[in-house]
Amino acid sequence: MARTRRNLVFVLATAAAAGLVVQAPATAGHVHVIQTANSPSTGQPVLGGGSWIVNKPSGYYVGRAMAGSVFDDEVTSSGNWHFGRASTTVDMCGWVMPGSLGGSLGDTADTCSTTTQNAISHRRTVGKDYNQPAHATGDGTAAAANTGCVVQFNYFVGTDYSSNGGHWANPAGNAASTVFYRFTTNDGAAVVVRDPNLGWGFLPIGCVQRPTALYNDND
Repeated sequence: MARTRRNLVFVLATAAAAGLVVQAPATAGHVHVIQTANSPSTGQPVLGGGSWIVNKPSGYYVGRAMAGSVFDDEVTSSGNWHFGRASTTVDMCGWVMPGSLGGSLGDTADTCSTTTQNAISHRRTVGKDYNQPAHATGDGTAAAANTGCVVQFNYFVGTDYSSNGGHWANPAGNAASTVFYRFTTNDGAAVVVRDPNLGWGFLPIGCVQRPTALYNDND
């Protein structure tokens, strides 16, 4: 736990012991340890563990909050998706899954704005060359992959998806011969895929035969 969080917990505990009523600031989020969530589609624990980080509730995969990492919950949707900062490894604002918030680490000031929340909700902010038009439901498109390439759960650090790529992290294992392509990162260097054995993650663009039909309409 960071020193600032330890200090915050100490202050709150001291005030409570003194009989004072302590109210968290209106802009305070609540920090949690990430635990493995269940997939909304299968009801089973997500492959690879932890929680997907997505650009909006039930949105596009942009990273992974690994089990045991730290997340500051700033907004919770009616469907129990949580918006805030995944501060471990990726330092990214985004949404994590229902059931992904574990043990509490106390309150902290919000660091993800409503402007950021709105900006990343649009798919062209986070990527390009999608396998389906905007608002089309469904999975990725089956695509041949190089089994010598390693799927990694994370590629981004921060929330500027135009320039913060290339920070490969959290290797999951070698790709299957067929994966399910979803989109390409804006820098053109990586693709988001669902590996049938490893779950959602990133591969270098040269490792996947992308579909012929690709879409760049926004939403």
